[in-house]
Amino acid sequence: MDMFGGLKKTSSRITIATALGVTLGVYAMSATPARAADFGGDCCADLEERVAELEATTVRKGNKKVSVTISGWVVKSFNVWDDGFDSNSVVGDKDYDLGSRFAITGEAQISPGWSAGYNMTVLAPADVFGFASNQVNDDVFGDISTLYSYMYIKSDKWGTLNWGTLSPASDNAAVLADASGTVIESNAVFFEGPGFFLRTPGGGTSALTWGSFLGCYGIGGAGIGVDCNGVAYEAVRYDSPTIAGFRLEASWGADDKGDVAVFYNGDWGNFKTTAAYAYTHTSGSGTGLPFPTADSDLHQVGATVMHEPSGLGLYGMYQYETLDLVAAPDTNVWYLKPFLKKTFMPMGATTFYGEYGNYEDQFFNANLALGANVFDSSEVERYGLGVVQEIDAAAMHVFGRWQHQELDADFSAAAGGGSFSTEDWDLFQVGGVIFF
Repeated sequence: MDMFGGLKKTSSRITIATALGVTLGVYAMSATPARAADFGGDCCADLEERVAELEATTVRKGNKKVSVTISGWVVKSFNVWDDGFDSNSVVGDKDYDLGSRFAITGEAQISPGWSAGYNMTVLAPADVFGFASNQVNDDVFGDISTLYSYMYIKSDKWGTLNWGTLSPASDNAAVLADASGTVIESNAVFFEGPGFFLRTPGGGTSALTWGSFLGCYGIGGAGIGVDCNGVAYEAVRYDSPTIAGFRLEASWGADDKGDVAVFYNGDWGNFKTTAAYAYTHTSGSGTGLPFPTADSDLHQVGATVMHEPSGLGLYGMYQYETLDLVAAPDTNVWYLKPFLKKTFMPMGATTFYGEYGNYEDQFFNANLALGANVFDSSEVERYGLGVVQEIDAAAMHVFGRWQHQELDADFSAAAGGGSFSTEDWDLFQVGGVIFF
């Protein structure tokens, strides 16, 4: 993705600065033997031993056969939420794999056309405004944790075999088909809002949350709406080489989770096209739901078409998920993001976008929470507007966005029928992302 284009140059500068600092420090210490001698006869031997230790442990390109690169981003936002009766403001990180992070990656050549490497990515947010935020605690402390830790062997001709804790083939597949350059700022996943308790028209607080009507079967009912295999886990993944714009990924792991994804990138005249399709099968024991014999199947497709001369583009995705259980309905999600991306000023491109999402019959979490088939249909609608300004000289984005969501849910006949009335929820968010 173009949004990460400056990382290699920046990380190279960090590596050079580190190496230069050590080199100058060694030179300064070795250039003053008389002063060192004033501190006793053993000091120089100790100093030389310490310098040798530093030289042996300092990471410098060319010092070892395996390269080392540090990259990542820091993201912070100021948020104002309104649930129809209460509102508040909070500063925080984005959540999970959108949050502040750093990655240590490297590679070594085995022979011409063959290489091996590794990826260790660590999430390092501070306070988070995200999945678990709600009216009681909207500022959740973020733990430092490992997101990815895996290694790989790569053939330029045959592809790459990865193993460890990694992103499976279907993780983010349809989401990252969004080529607008606004994925971190906003996408179809409910990174903000699902943890908030629903407000009834009288101002009461329901025991149910927005996430109760945004459940994903394949990952324990997580109330995120889409990207329903969007977590890292222990797996083996194969990545094919790119042929005529197409590439394939397939993975297996985490107690019988298997998935496959096909990706395409290409230019058709003045139109830039990005597309992806992913399928995931999760065995009953792997869903995390209390139904060990109920398998889930997930289909996701996403695509962007952008007219490069005008900067006009459209991204869309569709998701369909089933659970092999009579009481669990099939779920459907549609999401669209029209956008305009143009360079109006020297600092970088500006992207204006709108978004609309429709999340149907993802109410299974609500029935599980209530212990009965209380609901038999639901629809969450989400729409919003946003703008992202790129600042190329600082490898940075600044952004502002508005997100609105509504719920329409119906009680089952066994529960007396009728509609479940709730207040809408709104979010106003401004922030920035800086890449390194």
